[in-house]
Amino acid sequence: MIFKIAFKNLLHRPLRSLTSWLLLTCASGMLALLLLVQAQAGHQFEDNVAGIDMVLGAKGSPLQLILSTVYHADAPTGNIRLQEAQRWMQHPMVRMAIPLALGDSYNGFRIVGSTPAYILHYGGQMASGRLFKSSMEVVVGSIVAQRNHLHIGSRFNGMHGLGAAGHVHEGQPYTVTGILSPADNVLDQLVITAVNSVWDIHAHHDDDDGDEAPAHDTSRQITAVLLQFRSPMAQLQFPRWINEQTNMQAAVPAIEVNRLLSLMGSGIQLLRIIGWLLMALAVSSIFFMLLQSLEERRYELALLRSMGAQRVQLLSLLLLEAAFLGLAGIISGYLLSRGILGIIQPGLAQQFHYTMRHWWQPGYAEGGLALLTWFICLAAGLLPGIRAFRLNISKTLAHV
Repeated sequence: MIFKIAFKNLLHRPLRSLTSWLLLTCASGMLALLLLVQAQAGHQFEDNVAGIDMVLGAKGSPLQLILSTVYHADAPTGNIRLQEAQRWMQHPMVRMAIPLALGDSYNGFRIVGSTPAYILHYGGQMASGRLFKSSMEVVVGSIVAQRNHLHIGSRFNGMHGLGAAGHVHEGQPYTVTGILSPADNVLDQLVITAVNSVWDIHAHHDDDDGDEAPAHDTSRQITAVLLQFRSPMAQLQFPRWINEQTNMQAAVPAIEVNRLLSLMGSGIQLLRIIGWLLMALAVSSIFFMLLQSLEERRYELALLRSMGAQRVQLLSLLLLEAAFLGLAGIISGYLLSRGILGIIQPGLAQQFHYTMRHWWQPGYAEGGLALLTWFICLAAGLLPGIRAFRLNISKTLAHV
């Protein structure tokens, strides 16, 4: 009976209830969205950089070097000579060295010249086919294959540059020899081939322009090298050695990622403050709505008491109205956050190669936020509920 009355009371004041619900929806939706994006971003940033102690590349911005070679979300800082890089790749203190040759793309997806060690490092598994063995053979990520309808044996031409208006490399198509299973990391959105493929296709392009293609390894260039060391001591010494003694740059992913997350954290913190301000407005709206409703319904509540309703039932009536509003705001806020994510997810994947995993599932942090929001709404209804609990029947009916 109390549940039915509480629900009808909210419907009896649709404008006030709608205002409180919209404010609560926006607040809980924004906070849930921020929690999810922050958790997913931190998780993916850490996953993609795991096992990479240093990136060796051309001079420039160290953050740009990390973004372009580890996350494939920026333009490379330039190229370095393979012969000079090999001195450090073959150093006794280096456990793993993975060369990268960048610069081309296919329908917005980056073509990465490397070795099979690159795929193994990120835990790539073949869904079908095999790894590349010779020049112009490629292995494609699951999203690349899905969006471009590629299969084993498919052939396509790469495009020079990372934009949509680059020069198409005609006459030297790539052949798909393998398709990777979904890996939930950068592999999903890459076309991976041998470094020789990148050299061969650009040598062919130079020939078409009338230039002489490089003939020796001494003139070969790569974009960067992903390094993993055998000891923490190397991680301290290598960046200093390279930055001081060579024309190359050493960037430490852990430092640059922390800097990036710190920059992102400032913006997220501002949005979080706005979210909590909206939450405060929503809760205040619920509080004043119930308080005003109590004053308007004093006679009705007194009649309920005279007909046998207990004091605690009147308290429960006001709390239930707050609880219904809180629950409705939490559910609609969750749907709002997922709707926004559903809209921006394709753009994130296309522009920044950022794919959220299981974004439709609520996380533990969101569960905590939902409970906190619900309890705050109950607290907003507590004072009006206490006033209803203390309602004096005789005085109220006497003033009618």
